[in-house]
Amino acid sequence: MDYLVYKIIHIVGLMGLFSAMGGLIGADVRKPATLGIYGMIHGISLLALFVSGFGLQAKLGLGFPIWLIAKIIIWALMGGMIVVLKRRLIPVGQAWILMIVLGGVAAYLAIYKPF
Repeated sequence: MDYLVYKIIHIVGLMGLFSAMGGLIGADVRKPATLGIYGMIHGISLLALFVSGFGLQAKLGLGFPIWLIAKIIIWALMGGMIVVLKRRLIPVGQAWILMIVLGGVAAYLAIYKPF
């Protein structure tokens, strides 16, 4: 596939991931039926990010620099956020801030490639 196709899939996956987590924040955890669609979108978005991210890595011939490994760790943390949000392990305000910080760090790493 073309580089730009991978990039578009990556951005759409990112939008889906944050939309799903926003839905999980606003959902009523006492009604499991309301959580189902958000969980599905969360998983599909993570898969799109994973596939397109590795596609971009292959197209650019990057190997595995430290900043990319850090982004993979952030990807795993965002995947685990579904448990935090469904079980309300931390207050939703803190979870919301954590998601924004993780997304910002991932964007910083992708744009500046600091190490």
